Amino acid sequence: MRIQIIISISFFLFLAPRIGNTQSLAELLETGQANNLTLKALYKDYLSALEKGAQVSQLPDPEVGVGAFLAPVETRLGGQRARMSASQRLPWFGTRDARADIALTKANALHEKVASTGLEVGYQIKIAYFQLYEFQATQNIIRQNIRILQALRQLALAKVESGKGSTADVLRVDLNIQEQEQELLILDRQLKKPLADLNHILNRPIDSSLVIQDSLPFATLIFRRDTLLSHIRNNHPGIRMVKQQQEASRRVIELNVLESKPSFGVGLDYIWVTPRTDAFPTNNGRDILQISGKVSIPIGREQYQAKEREEQLRIAALEDRKLDMESHFLSGIEKAFADHETARLRLALYAQQIATTKAAIQILQTDYSNMGTRFDELLRLEKDLVNYDVKKLRAIVQSQVALASIERYITF
Repeated sequence: MRIQIIISISFFLFLAPRIGNTQSLAELLETGQANNLTLKALYKDYLSALEKGAQVSQLPDPEVGVGAFLAPVETRLGGQRARMSASQRLPWFGTRDARADIALTKANALHEKVASTGLEVGYQIKIAYFQLYEFQATQNIIRQNIRILQALRQLALAKVESGKGSTADVLRVDLNIQEQEQELLILDRQLKKPLADLNHILNRPIDSSLVIQDSLPFATLIFRRDTLLSHIRNNHPGIRMVKQQQEASRRVIELNVLESKPSFGVGLDYIWVTPRTDAFPTNNGRDILQISGKVSIPIGREQYQAKEREEQLRIAALEDRKLDMESHFLSGIEKAFADHETARLRLALYAQQIATTKAAIQILQTDYSNMGTRFDELLRLEKDLVNYDVKKLRAIVQSQVALASIERYITF
């Protein structure tokens, strides 16, 4: 009888995932990387920062002036009537390129922040997905148990009708069924939380539904502790972001040296001269064209020294932040390995307990069918079997969460 029930339930579970909106974890991760609003905003910040280089590398705007002499200045060749001038400031050689390099380095740091946030978004998607999977799979286990309890109820009724059973047995089954049905309702409410988190991350309507179509196996860790930290130091975008920020500070120091150098200015003046009428000297009325040059010499050195100290302190602070980040990542990896090992031990225990419980249930079913006795023990073992199935499921989910916790720090 139990085998027939399980076969019918398996057919139901085979059809169930095809009802409603179904997406694999890989599809959800791809959707998250494309639609997440935080990632979109950060990427636009990066594109915006790329435009900074073209701004800071330009020469200062040229200055153009026009003037008129209210009282003409008389010269040997005539009276000066109006002046037109144009000038251009020029920074020290290489200053403009240095400014552009700083802007590009800061933009690269933002690009690494996009990648780092992408890893975090992927992790959040996985955690919400695993929670949703656990709730929905638990519901399937409970539905299977309800059907088995309903079959036991029919068996108990048959025993009552034959005079070999007690009505109390039927009532006990009813109580168990009611408890399981209530648990289904509770799980219906609980799964709304990871679903809401998932919809928020994916930037889709908050009431969008999702039915998990994957069957999660126990996760296998293919990583080695001794190589993970080296990989993270060289490849994690969060670490690379801090390195880019340090590089930006070094380039600021280089720019600070260039800005402490003199800057130059060149100018051109044109003066309109009207010819004399009282005399006719050679080149009478010839206009004036004057070329000028300027040098701006920075005298106050303290501001440049303070700027260098500021950037050196920033580099040191970023180094501490980088080391703290590496330590945090290493701590997270150690916890993930510990969680995975715990899940492995629990899975082995629950698999053994499930096998033993199923064997005991078979014996009790035979005893009850033949003599109508030990029904309480049969119900208790059925309840224990459900608990072991749920615990086994949680161990599998825990292994997947441990794997996701490691992949959170790894770029592929």
